[in-house]
Amino acid sequence: MIKRLLIPVFILWEKIYSWIYGIHTVENSPYQLLRVAIHPYKGEPLPLDENNSVQPGEYVAELHISNIAISRGKVGDVKVASDIHLLPLFREEMRNLARLIRQGKLDPRIKALWGITLFGPGVRRMGFSVRPLPPGKNTTRLKNWMTFLRWLFSPPAAKKPSKTSASRQPMEFWISTQQFIEKYKD
Repeated sequence: MIKRLLIPVFILWEKIYSWIYGIHTVENSPYQLLRVAIHPYKGEPLPLDENNSVQPGEYVAELHISNIAISRGKVGDVKVASDIHLLPLFREEMRNLARLIRQGKLDPRIKALWGITLFGPGVRRMGFSVRPLPPGKNTTRLKNWMTFLRWLFSPPAAKKPSKTSASRQPMEFWISTQQFIEKYKD
């Protein structure tokens, strides 16, 4: 009951937040799951490979999941009952994003794709490097916020998160644009 009251408020909040921070659905997104914001990176240097890293001020494509798409409970032909059901859908989303990068349809200054997630194991399976965020108040607040959003937008048929899943910590993930387009060739 409380979720039904809160969801419209947070959908409006998500739309306002997206407008403020320039987050938009990726062009030709097959499932409307993947969203992106392009901006200068503000964190610690990210190691991309042996000789290359993203430095603060260099451009990244920050990846976001559409909570609104997931909350419907069905994405395309897939009924979303657990996080693992989303993995093949995200692989398709990644292939689409790589195609856009190859075609020059995203800002050419983008050096890497970057984001923060509670789903480190899944993101690692998709080829991204991951590392835990440093412990502290900001990381704790971020974990609480992401856990709340996950609860709020989980589809009605979704299984209750396991203890392992519930104890996940926020992870930073990244991959260089070159590695990304190589991994997600058509």
